[in-house]
Amino acid sequence: MLEKNILPKEFKAPPTLSGLKENTPILVGFSGGADSSALLLMLKMYSEQSGAKIYAAHLNHGIRGEEADRDESFCKEFAKSLDIEFFSIKLDIPSMAKESGESIESAARNARYDFFNKIMLEKSIPILATAHNADDNLETVIFNLTRGAGLSGLCGIPYSRPTENGIVIRPILSMEKKDIINFCKEHKINYVTDSTNADTEYTRNKIRNQVIPLLKEINSGVIQNASRATELLKEDSCCLQDLTLDFVNKHVKNNQIELEVLFTSPNSIVNRAIMTVYSNISLGKTLEAVHINAIRDLAKKGVPHSSIALPAGIDAVIENGKLCFTHTKIKTNKTNTDNTNFIIKLENGLNSIQNAEVDIFLNIEPYSKNIYKKSILLSLESAKIKGELTVRNRQAGDKILSGGIHKSVKKLMNEKKIPLELRSRIPILCDENGIVAIPFVATRDEVKSPKNNIKNTQQIKITVCIR
Repeated sequence: MLEKNILPKEFKAPPTLSGLKENTPILVGFSGGADSSALLLMLKMYSEQSGAKIYAAHLNHGIRGEEADRDESFCKEFAKSLDIEFFSIKLDIPSMAKESGESIESAARNARYDFFNKIMLEKSIPILATAHNADDNLETVIFNLTRGAGLSGLCGIPYSRPTENGIVIRPILSMEKKDIINFCKEHKINYVTDSTNADTEYTRNKIRNQVIPLLKEINSGVIQNASRATELLKEDSCCLQDLTLDFVNKHVKNNQIELEVLFTSPNSIVNRAIMTVYSNISLGKTLEAVHINAIRDLAKKGVPHSSIALPAGIDAVIENGKLCFTHTKIKTNKTNTDNTNFIIKLENGLNSIQNAEVDIFLNIEPYSKNIYKKSILLSLESAKIKGELTVRNRQAGDKILSGGIHKSVKKLMNEKKIPLELRSRIPILCDENGIVAIPFVATRDEVKSPKNNIKNTQQIKITVCIR
């Protein structure tokens, strides 16, 4: 039996964060690091007082070879020592990231939560606890700030949020890393260290290891100060959300908003109302800032019957003095004809290709690629691009220089086993010399960014997302 009443004062009890009963079962996302090891022990202490059954789940990402296997073994033994039921799975995240077009960080995160949600469903566990702390919160705020995030992004990590099969809670979000390390020392907790944490090629590691130490030199209390700031911002965000709900209840009917109401209401409310209506009709999907801006431009012009295509098969349309959100009408013609051919110059930012239901992001990162069926990031050497970048539909006889040979695009798609329903929708990227790249298929030899010298080349980043 563990000693009672020794939980840190910063530890927030699960019922406070989840709104559920004290004895509700909890699954812990367990990496074996100091944070999750400390959290697992804290929740074991909590379970002795509350009767809540604790479980632990570990995902071996297959990134660090023997070191990752060592971490998995450690987690298994640590959970066993606390008499906690343990689950683990080993995946090849680098291969999964390559196939999906995601970053390794994004692919790993998505795989973790898929694994956690599966266990929660199978074992009827309503709560998932993760070991995010106050240092992580500051990292998130800085990361979101560099991406131009709005208020929700600057609020940092929430103490709780819904997940697919329950709710995610962060009981030690108020604790600083140094206090967690001290807790581990006091309770003689062993833990593992991920060697990739020192690799500053990962954005978050660069923030953690280079940016935050400089901020601490300016103000040693920066981590707690940031936590207080995000709490204040969360209060403001909740207020705006309440005002938005009132706006939607009063002015939105059948997914339609009067244009006059849009023009006479505060931008902060209008933007959130647009996002709310879109989320409702798309069953929970979200929009990028570029999509919101495009919708507002559409409404400002107010041209009857004009429209823009949005992700998840939704159109924003101007009809009868209203901004309307509707599901895209299914096209009956299945083949490319003269009236479906297109060629469009690519501009920095979002390029929506309505004909193919594809969004192309040039030199900006999508806020979330989860809203698309399939996405891929292409890095091209800008010095090797001749003239303007354009995008067009696939045409008969298309070939691309790949591996020193001009290969048939049709043959390459067969070799890559591209689904037939996607082939006509995959955009063809071109410059003055011809085809530059076919997303998910091939990139022209000369424009590929060299893997061994990527830091010394100027790159064009293109993210292609199929709706």
